[in-house]
Amino acid sequence: MARRKKTEPEAAETQRPGQTLPGIDAFRLLKFAGLTLALVAAVFLAAWLLWSGEQFLTNDDRFLIPQDDAPGALPAIEVTGVSNASLRGILETFEQDRGRSLFKLDPAERKARIDELPWVKSANVRRIWPNRVAVEITERVPVAFIQAPAGVTGSMRNPVAYRPMLIDGDGEILGIKSQQALSLPLLKGVRIRDAREVRRARVRLMARLMHDLAPYRDRISEIDVSAAPSVSIAYEIQGVTVELHLGDTAWRDRLDYFSRNADSIRHVLRERAVLDLSMDQRVILKSMPEQPKAEEGDAK
Repeated sequence: MARRKKTEPEAAETQRPGQTLPGIDAFRLLKFAGLTLALVAAVFLAAWLLWSGEQFLTNDDRFLIPQDDAPGALPAIEVTGVSNASLRGILETFEQDRGRSLFKLDPAERKARIDELPWVKSANVRRIWPNRVAVEITERVPVAFIQAPAGVTGSMRNPVAYRPMLIDGDGEILGIKSQQALSLPLLKGVRIRDAREVRRARVRLMARLMHDLAPYRDRISEIDVSAAPSVSIAYEIQGVTVELHLGDTAWRDRLDYFSRNADSIRHVLRERAVLDLSMDQRVILKSMPEQPKAEEGDAK
């Protein structure tokens, strides 16, 4: 039997699974190359814009912090909130920034340096465009005096001389300004060489005591926290100052009881007499200085 002739064209070769046609593969490569080129161009453009912007902010005269403040113009470095802190010391922090671009100034670094200055609790440094700086100061607030060693006297009775200093609520030691006139109590039991955490804890103990004894605050001239958490106070009553041991709790109740019964113990209320109130509803005389001897010629 004769073989039948093929009248239809040969069928196209069937595409195998996973095989990419040459035309489609080239198209995808071109598309990927175009996207990559566009991304690279965008990155270079962004970098160039950033570089150009930085050069503009760095070199343009409009952004330079003035070397000197012009008469009548706003100060280039404006400082607010200063009463006891050194204004000169704060301004010296920015000496190297004068004549330079405001863009180059690092507010965080300047703040850190100002925070280390005496009397400065915290500082806020802001750039004010185009060429000014604002510095807002929060100062430390003293809460008591302390006694700091100042030298040796040579006296056997009082061998060490002391000078007054101030302390704030965080236990930071502060020098006294010559113009300051402060009505604050003397805090005993806190030393300069103590760790700051120790000073802070004892100052806060004093603060709790003074809050508890608020109605008597004006009569309290000294607080002794040497035996913390027990406390003692120098208390003015009937024209004399006595030392009261209040213990470590119920301070207000114990001082109330003493005040109500002061008339009944008037005979022991002498200058610097020591009374123990640490036992509730009791007043115990611990020591009483001798009365000065009457001189000849005094009233008989």
